[in-house]
Amino acid sequence: MFFASDNTSTVHPKIMDALAKANDGYAAPYAEDRWTAELTERLRDLFQAPDALVYPMMSGTGTNAALLAAMTPPWGTIYCHQSAHVDVDERNSVPFYSGGAKLMPLTGRGSRLDPQELGLEVRKGKAAEDIHISPPAAVSITNLTEFGELYRPEDISQIADAAKLPLHLDGARFANAMAASGASPWEMTRELSTLSLGATKTGAMGAEAAVLFDPSYQEAFESQRMRGGHNLSKARYVSAQILAWLDDDLWLDLATHANAMGARLAQGIAEIGGELPYHVDGNLVFARLPRIMHVKAKAKGAIYHLADHDTGLIGDPETPLMARFVTSWSTTEADVDALLAAFVSDL
Repeated sequence: MFFASDNTSTVHPKIMDALAKANDGYAAPYAEDRWTAELTERLRDLFQAPDALVYPMMSGTGTNAALLAAMTPPWGTIYCHQSAHVDVDERNSVPFYSGGAKLMPLTGRGSRLDPQELGLEVRKGKAAEDIHISPPAAVSITNLTEFGELYRPEDISQIADAAKLPLHLDGARFANAMAASGASPWEMTRELSTLSLGATKTGAMGAEAAVLFDPSYQEAFESQRMRGGHNLSKARYVSAQILAWLDDDLWLDLATHANAMGARLAQGIAEIGGELPYHVDGNLVFARLPRIMHVKAKAKGAIYHLADHDTGLIGDPETPLMARFVTSWSTTEADVDALLAAFVSDL
Protein backbone atom coordinates (compact mmCIF):
# COMPACT_ATOMS: atom_id res chain seq x y z
CA MET A 1 0.00 0.00 0.00
CA PHE A 2 2.36 2.69 -1.28
CA PHE A 3 0.58 6.02 -1.59
CA ALA A 4 3.35 8.39 -0.51
CA SER A 5 4.27 9.62 -3.99
CA ASP A 6 4.15 8.72 -7.65
CA ASN A 7 7.95 9.02 -7.45
CA THR A 8 7.92 5.66 -5.67
CA SER A 9 6.49 3.75 -8.63
CA THR A 10 8.52 1.61 -10.99
CA VAL A 11 9.57 2.41 -14.55
CA HIS A 12 7.16 1.28 -17.25
CA PRO A 13 8.53 -1.72 -19.22
CA LYS A 14 8.24 0.08 -22.56
CA ILE A 15 10.45 2.87 -21.24
CA MET A 16 12.97 0.37 -19.88
CA ASP A 17 12.99 -1.26 -23.31
CA ALA A 18 13.59 2.10 -24.99
CA LEU A 19 16.54 2.74 -22.70
CA ALA A 20 18.03 -0.64 -23.61
CA LYS A 21 17.63 0.09 -27.31
CA ALA A 22 19.23 3.52 -26.94
CA ASN A 23 22.16 1.85 -25.18
CA ASP A 24 23.63 0.59 -28.43
CA GLY A 25 26.62 2.10 -30.13
CA TYR A 26 27.86 5.67 -30.02
CA ALA A 27 25.96 8.96 -30.12
CA ALA A 28 26.93 12.61 -30.10
CA PRO A 29 26.85 14.14 -26.61
CA TYR A 30 25.08 17.23 -25.23
CA ALA A 31 21.74 16.69 -27.01
CA GLU A 32 23.25 16.52 -30.49
CA ASP A 33 21.98 12.95 -30.87
CA ARG A 34 19.21 11.66 -33.12
CA TRP A 35 16.85 10.88 -30.20
CA THR A 36 16.83 14.50 -29.07
CA ALA A 37 16.35 15.75 -32.62
CA GLU A 38 13.37 13.42 -32.98
CA LEU A 39 11.99 14.48 -29.59
CA THR A 40 12.17 18.14 -30.60
CA GLU A 41 10.15 17.48 -33.74
CA ARG A 42 7.72 15.25 -31.85
CA LEU A 43 6.99 17.92 -29.24
CA ARG A 44 6.75 20.66 -31.84
CA ASP A 45 4.09 18.61 -33.59
CA LEU A 46 2.33 17.71 -30.35
CA PHE A 47 2.04 21.31 -29.19
CA GLN A 48 1.63 22.77 -32.71
CA ALA A 49 4.59 25.00 -31.92
CA PRO A 50 7.03 24.84 -34.87
CA ASP A 51 9.54 27.22 -33.29
CA ALA A 52 9.65 25.57 -29.85
CA LEU A 53 13.03 24.59 -28.44
CA VAL A 54 13.37 21.37 -26.44
CA TYR A 55 16.05 20.45 -23.89
CA PRO A 56 16.30 17.05 -22.15
CA MET A 57 16.66 17.46 -18.38
CA MET A 58 16.92 15.17 -15.37
CA SER A 59 15.52 17.34 -12.58
CA GLY A 60 12.17 19.06 -12.34
CA THR A 61 13.56 21.54 -9.84
CA GLY A 62 16.51 22.33 -12.10
CA THR A 63 14.21 22.73 -15.08
CA ASN A 64 11.85 25.09 -13.25
CA ALA A 65 14.69 27.16 -11.86
CA ALA A 66 16.59 27.48 -15.14
CA LEU A 67 13.44 28.39 -17.08
CA LEU A 68 12.25 31.00 -14.60
CA ALA A 69 15.74 32.46 -14.28
CA ALA A 70 15.79 32.86 -18.06
CA MET A 71 12.44 34.66 -17.97
CA THR A 72 13.21 37.34 -15.40
CA PRO A 73 16.00 39.76 -14.51
CA PRO A 74 17.59 39.42 -11.05
CA TRP A 75 15.47 42.33 -9.83
CA GLY A 76 12.13 40.98 -11.11
CA THR A 77 9.10 39.46 -9.38
CA ILE A 78 7.60 36.09 -10.28
CA TYR A 79 4.01 35.50 -9.15
CA CYS A 80 2.89 32.04 -8.04
CA HIS A 81 0.39 30.33 -5.75
CA GLN A 82 1.39 30.07 -2.10
CA SER A 83 1.50 26.26 -2.40
CA ALA A 84 3.64 26.26 -5.58
CA HIS A 85 6.51 23.78 -5.62
CA VAL A 86 8.89 26.49 -6.90
CA ASP A 87 8.27 28.48 -3.70
CA VAL A 88 7.65 25.83 -1.04
CA ASP A 89 9.74 22.82 -2.04
CA GLU A 90 12.73 23.96 -4.09
CA ARG A 91 14.96 25.56 -1.43
CA ASN A 92 15.08 29.04 -3.01
CA SER A 93 16.41 27.60 -6.27
CA VAL A 94 14.69 30.26 -8.39
CA PRO A 95 16.27 33.23 -6.56
CA PHE A 96 19.58 31.34 -6.59
CA TYR A 97 19.54 30.63 -10.34
CA SER A 98 18.20 34.06 -11.26
CA GLY A 99 20.66 35.94 -9.09
CA GLY A 100 17.98 37.45 -6.89
CA ALA A 101 14.55 37.42 -8.56
CA LYS A 102 11.71 37.45 -6.06
CA LEU A 103 8.88 34.91 -5.79
CA MET A 104 5.59 36.46 -4.69
CA PRO A 105 3.19 33.76 -3.43
CA LEU A 106 -0.53 34.61 -3.66
CA THR A 107 -3.48 33.15 -1.74
CA GLY A 108 -5.52 32.21 -4.80
CA ARG A 109 -8.63 30.05 -4.75
CA GLY A 110 -8.04 26.60 -3.34
CA SER A 111 -4.65 25.65 -4.74
CA ARG A 112 -4.93 27.71 -7.95
CA LEU A 113 -4.19 31.32 -8.71
CA ASP A 114 -7.14 33.70 -8.75
CA PRO A 115 -6.99 35.84 -11.91
CA GLN A 116 -8.51 38.84 -10.14
CA GLU A 117 -6.03 38.72 -7.27
CA LEU A 118 -3.15 38.16 -9.68
CA GLY A 119 -4.22 41.02 -11.93
CA LEU A 120 -4.50 43.38 -8.98
CA GLU A 121 -1.04 42.52 -7.67
CA VAL A 122 0.57 42.84 -11.11
CA ARG A 123 -1.10 46.21 -11.73
CA LYS A 124 0.10 47.43 -8.35
CA GLY A 125 3.63 46.34 -9.20
CA LYS A 126 3.57 47.97 -12.61
CA ALA A 127 2.05 51.20 -11.31
CA ALA A 128 4.61 51.66 -8.57
CA GLU A 129 7.32 53.08 -10.87
CA ASP A 130 9.56 53.04 -7.82
CA ILE A 131 13.21 52.02 -7.98
CA HIS A 132 12.72 50.43 -4.55
CA ILE A 133 10.11 47.96 -5.87
CA SER A 134 10.79 44.68 -7.69
CA PRO A 135 8.85 44.99 -10.98
CA PRO A 136 6.56 42.25 -12.31
CA ALA A 137 8.43 39.85 -14.61
CA ALA A 138 6.63 36.48 -14.94
CA VAL A 139 3.96 34.12 -13.61
CA SER A 140 4.40 30.45 -12.69
CA ILE A 141 1.52 27.98 -12.41
CA THR A 142 1.48 24.25 -11.62
CA ASN A 143 -0.78 21.75 -13.42
CA LEU A 144 -1.91 19.59 -11.70
CA THR A 145 -1.44 21.82 -8.66
CA GLU A 146 0.29 20.71 -5.49
CA PHE A 147 -3.13 19.77 -4.12
CA GLY A 148 -4.20 17.91 -7.24
CA GLU A 149 -6.47 20.54 -8.77
CA LEU A 150 -6.67 21.19 -12.49
CA TYR A 151 -6.18 24.31 -14.58
CA ARG A 152 -8.24 23.95 -17.74
CA PRO A 153 -7.22 25.88 -20.87
CA GLU A 154 -9.80 28.57 -20.17
CA ASP A 155 -8.38 28.99 -16.65
CA ILE A 156 -4.88 29.45 -18.06
CA SER A 157 -6.20 32.00 -20.56
CA GLN A 158 -7.74 33.98 -17.71
CA ILE A 159 -4.41 33.93 -15.86
CA ALA A 160 -2.58 35.11 -18.98
CA ASP A 161 -5.10 37.88 -19.65
CA ALA A 162 -5.01 39.09 -16.05
CA ALA A 163 -1.21 39.23 -15.77
CA LYS A 164 -0.07 40.05 -19.30
CA LEU A 165 3.32 38.61 -18.36
CA PRO A 166 5.39 35.64 -19.60
CA LEU A 167 3.84 32.45 -18.26
CA HIS A 168 5.70 29.35 -17.03
CA LEU A 169 4.04 26.03 -16.26
CA ASP A 170 5.48 23.48 -13.85
CA GLY A 171 4.27 20.28 -15.47
CA ALA A 172 5.58 17.65 -13.08
CA ARG A 173 2.13 16.03 -13.46
CA PHE A 174 1.31 17.50 -16.85
CA ALA A 175 0.20 14.10 -18.17
CA ASN A 176 -2.32 13.78 -15.33
CA ALA A 177 -3.62 17.27 -16.10
CA MET A 178 -3.96 16.46 -19.79
CA ALA A 179 -5.78 13.19 -19.09
CA ALA A 180 -8.16 14.93 -16.68
CA SER A 181 -8.89 17.89 -18.94
CA GLY A 182 -9.67 16.18 -22.24
CA ALA A 183 -8.04 19.20 -23.90
CA SER A 184 -5.53 19.09 -26.72
CA PRO A 185 -1.85 19.76 -25.96
CA TRP A 186 -2.07 22.97 -28.01
CA GLU A 187 -5.09 24.18 -26.04
CA MET A 188 -3.31 23.55 -22.76
CA THR A 189 -0.07 25.28 -23.75
CA ARG A 190 -1.05 28.04 -26.20
CA GLU A 191 -0.63 30.80 -23.58
CA LEU A 192 2.72 29.56 -22.26
CA SER A 193 6.18 30.97 -22.76
CA THR A 194 7.84 27.94 -21.18
CA LEU A 195 6.93 24.47 -19.91
CA SER A 196 8.70 22.09 -17.55
CA LEU A 197 7.43 18.78 -18.94
CA GLY A 198 7.72 15.98 -16.42
CA ALA A 199 7.66 12.28 -17.27
CA THR A 200 9.36 10.94 -14.13
CA LYS A 201 6.17 10.77 -12.05
CA THR A 202 4.29 9.05 -14.88
CA GLY A 203 6.34 5.99 -15.72
CA ALA A 204 9.81 7.26 -16.64
CA MET A 205 13.07 6.51 -14.82
CA GLY A 206 14.20 10.13 -14.75
CA ALA A 207 13.12 12.34 -17.62
CA GLU A 208 12.06 15.96 -17.88
CA ALA A 209 12.07 18.36 -20.80
CA ALA A 210 12.38 22.13 -20.85
CA VAL A 211 10.16 23.43 -23.63
CA LEU A 212 10.69 27.03 -24.75
CA PHE A 213 7.66 28.13 -26.73
CA ASP A 214 9.29 31.57 -26.87
CA PRO A 215 12.70 30.95 -28.47
CA SER A 216 13.92 34.41 -27.43
CA TYR A 217 14.82 32.82 -24.09
CA GLN A 218 17.29 30.43 -25.72
CA GLU A 219 20.56 32.12 -24.81
CA ALA A 220 19.50 32.90 -21.25
CA PHE A 221 18.17 29.38 -20.67
CA GLU A 222 21.19 27.63 -22.16
CA SER A 223 23.43 29.76 -19.96
CA GLN A 224 21.42 28.92 -16.84
CA ARG A 225 21.35 25.24 -17.77
CA MET A 226 25.12 25.17 -18.29
CA ARG A 227 26.00 27.13 -15.15
CA GLY A 228 23.64 25.00 -13.09
CA GLY A 229 25.18 21.72 -14.20
CA HIS A 230 22.17 20.52 -16.21
CA ASN A 231 23.71 20.34 -19.69
CA LEU A 232 23.49 16.55 -19.97
CA SER A 233 26.32 14.72 -21.64
CA LYS A 234 24.36 11.55 -22.50
CA ALA A 235 21.08 13.25 -23.25
CA ARG A 236 19.96 10.43 -25.54
CA TYR A 237 18.90 8.39 -22.52
CA VAL A 238 16.46 11.09 -21.42
CA SER A 239 15.14 11.75 -24.91
CA ALA A 240 14.67 8.02 -25.55
CA GLN A 241 12.54 7.76 -22.41
CA ILE A 242 10.25 10.62 -23.41
CA LEU A 243 9.92 9.32 -26.97
CA ALA A 244 8.75 5.96 -25.65
CA TRP A 245 6.48 7.77 -23.19
CA LEU A 246 4.81 9.61 -26.07
CA ASP A 247 4.54 6.60 -28.41
CA ASP A 248 0.95 5.45 -28.94
CA ASP A 249 -0.15 7.94 -26.24
CA LEU A 250 1.40 5.81 -23.50
CA TRP A 251 1.78 8.96 -21.36
CA LEU A 252 -1.97 9.57 -21.45
CA ASP A 253 -2.82 5.92 -20.82
CA LEU A 254 -0.60 5.84 -17.73
CA ALA A 255 -1.97 9.14 -16.45
CA THR A 256 -5.56 8.10 -17.11
CA HIS A 257 -5.04 4.96 -15.04
CA ALA A 258 -3.40 6.88 -12.18
CA ASN A 259 -6.27 9.38 -12.22
CA ALA A 260 -8.83 6.58 -12.16
CA MET A 261 -7.15 5.09 -9.10
CA GLY A 262 -7.24 8.52 -7.47
CA ALA A 263 -10.98 8.78 -8.18
CA ARG A 264 -11.57 5.28 -6.79
CA LEU A 265 -9.70 6.16 -3.62
CA ALA A 266 -11.51 9.49 -3.22
CA GLN A 267 -14.89 7.82 -3.60
CA GLY A 268 -13.98 5.17 -1.06
CA ILE A 269 -12.74 7.72 1.45
CA ALA A 270 -15.97 9.70 1.10
CA GLU A 271 -18.00 6.54 1.66
CA ILE A 272 -16.26 5.83 4.98
CA GLY A 273 -16.87 9.39 6.20
CA GLY A 274 -13.67 11.14 5.17
CA GLU A 275 -13.64 14.79 4.14
CA LEU A 276 -12.12 15.84 0.81
CA PRO A 277 -11.18 19.54 1.10
CA TYR A 278 -9.84 19.77 -2.48
CA HIS A 279 -11.48 18.62 -5.67
CA VAL A 280 -9.87 15.40 -6.88
CA ASP A 281 -9.08 16.04 -10.53
CA GLY A 282 -6.22 13.59 -10.94
CA ASN A 283 -3.99 11.31 -8.92
CA LEU A 284 -3.59 13.36 -5.73
CA VAL A 285 -6.11 12.89 -2.95
CA PHE A 286 -6.14 15.04 0.17
CA ALA A 287 -8.44 13.84 2.90
CA ARG A 288 -9.25 14.38 6.55
CA LEU A 289 -9.90 11.16 8.44
CA PRO A 290 -10.23 10.45 12.16
CA ARG A 291 -6.89 9.78 13.81
CA ILE A 292 -7.94 6.23 14.65
CA MET A 293 -8.33 5.41 10.94
CA HIS A 294 -4.77 6.57 10.30
CA VAL A 295 -3.56 4.49 13.23
CA LYS A 296 -5.26 1.42 11.77
CA ALA A 297 -3.96 1.99 8.24
CA LYS A 298 -0.40 2.64 9.39
CA ALA A 299 -0.55 -0.50 11.54
CA LYS A 300 -1.47 -2.48 8.41
CA GLY A 301 1.56 -1.10 6.60
CA ALA A 302 0.03 1.74 4.58
CA ILE A 303 2.60 4.31 3.46
CA TYR A 304 1.43 7.89 2.89
CA HIS A 305 2.08 11.33 4.34
CA LEU A 306 0.19 13.07 7.10
CA ALA A 307 0.06 16.85 7.00
CA ASP A 308 1.64 16.76 10.45
CA HIS A 309 4.50 14.55 11.56
CA ASP A 310 3.75 10.96 12.43
CA THR A 311 3.59 12.00 16.09
CA GLY A 312 0.15 13.25 15.06
CA LEU A 313 -0.98 9.65 15.53
CA ILE A 314 -0.87 10.17 19.29
CA GLY A 315 -3.95 11.87 20.73
CA ASP A 316 -7.74 11.94 20.57
CA PRO A 317 -8.73 9.07 18.25
CA GLU A 318 -11.61 11.05 16.74
CA THR A 319 -9.61 14.16 15.79
CA PRO A 320 -9.54 14.53 12.00
CA LEU A 321 -6.05 14.57 10.49
CA MET A 322 -5.22 15.69 6.95
CA ALA A 323 -3.27 13.27 4.78
CA ARG A 324 -2.00 13.20 1.20
CA PHE A 325 -2.39 10.11 -0.95
CA VAL A 326 -0.83 9.79 -4.41
CA THR A 327 -1.72 7.09 -6.91
CA SER A 328 0.52 6.17 -9.83
CA TRP A 329 0.47 4.33 -13.15
CA SER A 330 1.27 1.11 -11.29
CA THR A 331 -1.36 1.46 -8.53
CA THR A 332 -3.94 -1.31 -8.79
CA GLU A 333 -7.57 -1.49 -7.74
CA ALA A 334 -6.49 -4.10 -5.19
CA ASP A 335 -4.00 -1.58 -3.71
CA VAL A 336 -6.74 1.04 -3.33
CA ASP A 337 -9.22 -1.43 -1.85
CA ALA A 338 -6.65 -2.72 0.60
CA LEU A 339 -6.00 0.81 1.88
CA LEU A 340 -9.70 1.51 2.25
CA ALA A 341 -10.15 -1.76 4.15
CA ALA A 342 -7.23 -0.89 6.41
CA PHE A 343 -8.90 2.35 7.52
CA VAL A 344 -11.86 0.42 8.97
CA SER A 345 -10.03 -2.70 10.12
CA ASP A 346 -9.61 -3.93 13.68
CA LEU A 347 -6.42 -3.02 15.50
